[in-house]
Amino acid sequence: MDFWYVIQTKPKKEEEASSYLALKGLEIFNPLLETFIERNGRMNRTLKPLFPNYIFGKFDLMEKYALVKWGRGVKKILGFEGFPSPIAEEVVFQIKDRTDSNGIVKKKKGFAPKDPVRITSGPLRDLTGIFEEWVPEKERVRILLNLIGYQPRIDIHYSLVEKIN
Repeated sequence: MDFWYVIQTKPKKEEEASSYLALKGLEIFNPLLETFIERNGRMNRTLKPLFPNYIFGKFDLMEKYALVKWGRGVKKILGFEGFPSPIAEEVVFQIKDRTDSNGIVKKKKGFAPKDPVRITSGPLRDLTGIFEEWVPEKERVRILLNLIGYQPRIDIHYSLVEKIN
């Protein structure tokens, strides 16, 4: 019977282990996190593992143990006292519910109109403002900055803004 297991990979080998085991017929889930890094004034999108050095695999332990244990990029199958232990299927389903069709978990920031926000990096770092609206086609948000006697309206990448309480 097939159960979900957490497979620990060698450092930075999540993709290699996922590909190898998927080619061998196992159901593999390697959730990725979408992040943005500012370089030279531009926002660059990168994908990183949601759980670095770990992937999920669904397989029959009796049939596929050796294949997984000695698979390319695999360090071990997690468990207790040296024995692999399955995890609840609901755990994997809850993570899958938060991913898109490519297995990417997108950071959702729950901004609502009139929420106070702060800019977290860049030349406007630490300035505060009021969230106005999403500009989805550019992955940006529109905010009204709080400056002395003036409230300019700016569009900024959503990853550079955080909600303040």
